[in-house]
Amino acid sequence: MFKAKKVLSILLAAAMVFSLASCGGKPGESQNADGEENSTAAGKPANGSIDLVVSMPLGQWTDNFDVLIDAYKAQHPEIGNIDATFPSSDKYRDLLKAGLSAGELPDIISLSYGISDQDWFQYCVDLSEGCPAYNELTPEQKQLGTTDQGMIIMPIYVEGTGILYNTKLLKDAGWDHTPQTRDELKKLCEDLTAAGIKPFMHQWAETYLNLYNWVGTTWLGNKDDQMTFLNEMLSGKDMDLANDKEWNDFLDTYEILIEYAQEGAIATDKWTCRNAFFLEECAMLVGEGSWETPNIQSTNPDLLDHVKQDVLPCSNEAGTNHLQKQTIAAAVTDSKDPARIAAAKDFLSFIASSEEARLWHQETMGSPTAVVSLEVSENLPSIAADVVALMKDEKASESMHTYMPVEIQTDMQKNWAEFVGRQITREQFTTQYEQIFKDYADGKYN
Repeated sequence: MFKAKKVLSILLAAAMVFSLASCGGKPGESQNADGEENSTAAGKPANGSIDLVVSMPLGQWTDNFDVLIDAYKAQHPEIGNIDATFPSSDKYRDLLKAGLSAGELPDIISLSYGISDQDWFQYCVDLSEGCPAYNELTPEQKQLGTTDQGMIIMPIYVEGTGILYNTKLLKDAGWDHTPQTRDELKKLCEDLTAAGIKPFMHQWAETYLNLYNWVGTTWLGNKDDQMTFLNEMLSGKDMDLANDKEWNDFLDTYEILIEYAQEGAIATDKWTCRNAFFLEECAMLVGEGSWETPNIQSTNPDLLDHVKQDVLPCSNEAGTNHLQKQTIAAAVTDSKDPARIAAAKDFLSFIASSEEARLWHQETMGSPTAVVSLEVSENLPSIAADVVALMKDEKASESMHTYMPVEIQTDMQKNWAEFVGRQITREQFTTQYEQIFKDYADGKYN
């Protein structure tokens, strides 16, 4: 159900211009001395009368999002300020909780498919009306985004994550392709080391982002029945992970990652590792992906000519390893102000499906758009093009991270940190991993 099957189409689509229909009155009913329309009895907002707040854990948008804000405001004079912030994902939920306590939730927030964000569903509004992008979604996208509150989760774009490779450094080590099996990955590490090239920089201080989120569910993504398997674990069923093929393939790969990790990897943060890769001081970056295009562009644009996104090769059966992808999505909160809600719905639709957003997501941010009717740009950067190719070849799976309950995150992160830090054995890691799911089913985290 969650395997990518022609997620992006190469069909031309006309540019869409959306109006704030649900807030409209009849134009020209009255004007002020400057020729601008005043608020009318029909309820049309006055120019600059609606402010919106957007908050999503997408740090890469920080220096770029004003492009979309300015484009939208140019079409919508009723919009005053759009205050957009993009905090780190490991702090995002705490910030939302603070906003909820203060009665000041942002108008547009990040929500994901699955259950990890389910506590926030109750504060959001149905997008099946007043949000034009809804009509562009596939039946599956509508189903995935529907909760008891209606269709509240709007997909925006897709991130692919596995390994980023510097193909120039691979070539220096005698390689003309990226490894497609675990044994090939091991051989590549040996050849890179022999050539005096650092294979990896691991960001294992990021226990949530890198270990639990980006990479931690790769083994599930390599299963044909990933959702069924995860649900059985969540029910407390003994899944015998110690003898599970995909799990052991995954840990066999992690043995290679640990063997060739830099000194102090367990205390190394994401930006130290990213910058090392951007400056071509290591050949591979695990757990990063297509969203890094603008960061590479600003740090070392020449790297975009020889960077490649590919799978984390766990299995020794070439072709069975899947790229992990996450659908980045958002929702509109219930501010109790009909005009503000309508404006937020329309702006979210603009972010997801407008022609301006299509170009911005694909060409500036290097992200495949989620609305399948949008044209795929000929200028799609190389990393995003790699993701699209893997998705079209059905070699990408929706990450199961967002289908795991948020309550288990702390214990999962601790278990991961102890494993990569060699504080516990592989066998202990496996036992504790499965026990967390059994404890969840037994109500420990209630």
